[in-house]
Amino acid sequence: MTGLIIVCLALSWAYAAGDGKGDPAGDYDKNYRVTTVKSVRSGDAVVGAVLQIVDKNGTVIEEWTSAAGEHPINARLIAGATYTLREKSVPAGYVKAADVTFTVSKDGSIDAVDMKDDWTKVTVLKYSNATRTLVAGAVLQIIDADNGAVVYEWTTDGTGTRFEGFLTAGKKYILREKAAPAGYTLAADVAFTVSASGAEDTVTMYNDYTKVTIRKVAK
Repeated sequence: MTGLIIVCLALSWAYAAGDGKGDPAGDYDKNYRVTTVKSVRSGDAVVGAVLQIVDKNGTVIEEWTSAAGEHPINARLIAGATYTLREKSVPAGYVKAADVTFTVSKDGSIDAVDMKDDWTKVTVLKYSNATRTLVAGAVLQIIDADNGAVVYEWTTDGTGTRFEGFLTAGKKYILREKAAPAGYTLAADVAFTVSASGAEDTVTMYNDYTKVTIRKVAK
């Protein structure tokens, strides 16, 4: 006997602003706000993930690329047998989900198997070494470490900048200061890798201020 399986891949995420995770050490201001940058999503469905149904012997029974809505699997699986729903790859901005094990009903009823993807979460903080507060007016870039392409460029506004579902899990990037605000020197590049586990990432860059000594001497 075979059964009908409905597979749904959805987005699952949660974030509490200002939780302080990843804050820099010392007396730097930790009561920051964040301005969020999100990639465009269509509802809650995850489109473009490659999914597999695998049997107990590791044989792939079905493989497909997720689209909006459900994916029916009819007359392919054995009633009473146990299978694994596995995510082979995820689209950019998402974190690969853990395997989901399920057993097909013996009575012919429809089984629904849900898998939820988290997305990547990166917060960028730009601090002043002089004031220990967040800096406004710095032009920052996130650069693809593999090809040098500028992924995103913005001017800081005195808040943290949070990227949700925007950067690729497990990928290396460089945070670069293109232009420093008046009174500050350019900061050194900061390399970082986006967590593949869905953990919160915080990337911190510090600005030093300019230092000039003037002496007035007699002729």
